[in-house]
Amino acid sequence: MSAIHVVVRPPSGGDSHPSPKTLRGLLDVVVDGVNLTARIGDGQALPLLAELGHAVALLDCGKKGRTTLQSYVDDEVWELGLEADGEDVLISVYRSAPSPEVAVHERRVELAALAGAVAHALDDALAGPQNVTVRAPLEAARQALSLGVRGERGRALRQHVEVHPRPVRGFGLWANVELRKDSNAALVDHQVERADLHALLARGEAGIRVRGRSGSLGAVHVVLLAERLMALADDVVDAWQCGRATFRRVELSGVRIGVQRGTGEAPMALAISLPEPGRRLTFPGIDPIAFVQMVARFARSIGESVTSLDPSQAKNLRLRSLMTSARALSDRAEDLVADDSVQNHEPESYRSFSAPPRRSESKGRWEHGGKMRFMPRWVATVPNIDLRATFLCGDRLIVGSERETACIQRTSGTLLWRKGTSRAAAVATPAGLARLHADGLVSMHDLDTGEVRFSNRLEPRSGGGASGAVVHTPGLPKLLIVAEGDRRITAIDLISGDVRWRHTARRPGVYRMRRAGKLLLVGGGDSVLWALDVATGEVVWRLRGRLPFTGDVCIDHDSAFALASASSTTRLFHLDPWSGKVEWETELDERPVVGQAPLLTPDAVVVPVRDRRGGGLAAFCKDTGEPLWQHAPGLTSPTVAWLSVDGSVVGNSSAGTLLCVDSKDGGIRYSHVFPRHVDADQPRRLEPVLRSGALFVPQHQVHVVRPRDGEILGTVPTDLIPDLLRVDERCDVYVAEESGHVAAFGAAARLTLVR
Repeated sequence: MSAIHVVVRPPSGGDSHPSPKTLRGLLDVVVDGVNLTARIGDGQALPLLAELGHAVALLDCGKKGRTTLQSYVDDEVWELGLEADGEDVLISVYRSAPSPEVAVHERRVELAALAGAVAHALDDALAGPQNVTVRAPLEAARQALSLGVRGERGRALRQHVEVHPRPVRGFGLWANVELRKDSNAALVDHQVERADLHALLARGEAGIRVRGRSGSLGAVHVVLLAERLMALADDVVDAWQCGRATFRRVELSGVRIGVQRGTGEAPMALAISLPEPGRRLTFPGIDPIAFVQMVARFARSIGESVTSLDPSQAKNLRLRSLMTSARALSDRAEDLVADDSVQNHEPESYRSFSAPPRRSESKGRWEHGGKMRFMPRWVATVPNIDLRATFLCGDRLIVGSERETACIQRTSGTLLWRKGTSRAAAVATPAGLARLHADGLVSMHDLDTGEVRFSNRLEPRSGGGASGAVVHTPGLPKLLIVAEGDRRITAIDLISGDVRWRHTARRPGVYRMRRAGKLLLVGGGDSVLWALDVATGEVVWRLRGRLPFTGDVCIDHDSAFALASASSTTRLFHLDPWSGKVEWETELDERPVVGQAPLLTPDAVVVPVRDRRGGGLAAFCKDTGEPLWQHAPGLTSPTVAWLSVDGSVVGNSSAGTLLCVDSKDGGIRYSHVFPRHVDADQPRRLEPVLRSGALFVPQHQVHVVRPRDGEILGTVPTDLIPDLLRVDERCDVYVAEESGHVAAFGAAARLTLVR
């Protein structure tokens, strides 16, 4: 018979009336002189003792077969697991965390002796002066133990299981373990899901087999081993995808497992250090993807074995997370080695819909000479303006806000209509104003009246905001194409509101799209970039790469440039948008700006880059992909809006500077530093606008610059912070401040010298 003691050691001091916050001490469960709970340390001793009393009472009367208690120690959570096994109880002590630590596993003690020790500890705690908030739980626990109701207690059933999943290209994992068995599936509460690490603590022998050579890891907790290996596999697949070296190791039950791999396509080596001094196993020449796929297969096999013996574990959040991660890892590895790129061998039918080259806005009446003056026209008040829902549509200015949408006549400032609306993503189309709500509702508002023409219900998008494209070209259907849910691209008819087609991707992702004539280029969050026919939704071509495409794509007539990036590796692709053929690809040394497509000039493609130092630029030849020049991050502030203008790139930064860089050699053509009174005067959006040979730059004020030489042409006389700037074809300026004001300014007549 084991000697069992449960001891509460209160803090030192003579305070006879301690507060609940000071009732902290060490709760010790001592079996045969061994302190099983020493790893729990300093915790809420008396409340934990009360919970232990209730737990033991429930085990003693047979109402529960297993229970756990938590103790918070600084920034760690330690748990005490109790499981009834006939007349005995199995005690486990472990730390619950992403990388758990098991201090005691299923130490067998007599349940009656444990109940007596807990009752004695409760009597000792109640003998001293206690706060009423602490005394009541202690008395309730002591009363539950004193009832002495004995129930029928079952045995802790175990079944030996051999987990030997099929090896992957010569690499295999195996385990022999005894798992809990519970056939009471009818008693499972299907409405409750909870994380239960105690139920997953199963110790057994595991090992590795590589091309006929095998090695044993000894006795380990197999579920925890699967979790540790999953963490290693995640690092291996990330490093292999980016082509970088990796060195990572994990430890479990005294066994240290490490992986090491060089750069490029180098294989990996697996090193295992066992608890016995000097024992070390090394397995070189392992295919990294085979390792990843085998680890995912091993984790899924362990999870399926656990749930087949104990169906209640299907509701275990920790096990479900392991299974979900294993499936996602397996799918990711499968995609990385897939060779499913498809080219379009009949591109001419799509090339005919390519947009003609647009006239450069840098050419116009303000290209040479003259100064610009602006006359105030009108001011309107719209509380809590939503900048993303404000558009200039023909002769109307649509202003969205938190509670309503207003339509203003742009020349006179007359309010044409006002409709109460909730906040939603808005898209201006030739057929009306489309609003995409967070719950999946899509509504189309008429621009003349503001009335809802139609509405449709789609699956809400989980993240990444709204993304879509508008098709309104002669010869093509009039469509609004949006990203639906996490893997669908849906086309809605702009006239009838019906869903024309829906394309479902193989993997979930934050998809973004860019239209090129009759094609829709889609990417984002996945290692595939594909082109859909906007009329049918069918895949015209598909490009599979190793790195995931960001969805940042730019189109230049018969060329498309796309970015693929992961971790510290980024690649720039030059594609034929009509066939999907890769003309060239090159690697970038710096991380690109997320959400910023490459900038195109007549001779170069310029990629904005950014890190903690600030913003920079990297330029490549459009024809060959050869690096032309580079400005490392730190050239500008981290927040900067870029715009390509003929043979240069212009950046407007949050630091109040305007910078113009020559795209041929990277030289600085000109730079302006605009004054700013306080930091709060910085506009929300910094995008410059190019109209008729004049560049409108939002800073503390709206400055007008000639993009060719940087000459200041004028300033818009407004007291509003230009959080949003719109300029029409006549160079009339519309300024919106997020606080709730909109102002319009007309360009005054130009003075010309007549000789």
